[in-house]
Amino acid sequence: MATQYSVSTGTVGLVAATPKTCIELPTSATAALTVIGVEYSFDATPPGSVVAEWMTFVTTGTGTTVTPLKCGTGQGAAANVGTVKINDSAEPGTLAAGTLPSWVIPVPGMYSILFPTGREFFQPDTVNRCLRLTSTVTGTIQVRIDLFFEQ
Repeated sequence: MATQYSVSTGTVGLVAATPKTCIELPTSATAALTVIGVEYSFDATPPGSVVAEWMTFVTTGTGTTVTPLKCGTGQGAAANVGTVKINDSAEPGTLAAGTLPSWVIPVPGMYSILFPTGREFFQPDTVNRCLRLTSTVTGTIQVRIDLFFEQ
């Protein structure tokens, strides 16, 4: 049975032209996950843009460890996932652009992306993936990712 979870970064500072890993989302050796939606909320003056990229990594960065929060009713077991981190102060090592699309998002603003059924972002087990942002302006962001774990 799939269990729905949410991972939120809280407020993360972005520095112009400096890549920032906002969420590290590794899967365990025994369960995959499916990202069903992403929400971005940017605060920046003057206006600019942010490139949001899904990347894979080999070695974890330095960030705050968080536990994915369960959503909905009748939820089952805890998330079967690796160590989820937010707001990395040191980037993960051996980053590579994945096969998932990247976006250029205008800032400031709030943007919700809900993936249609059958076109969600699937992540197999034993994959280290992260969401990395590079902004053209200095500002703050909050990101929330909604996902399902197959238990």
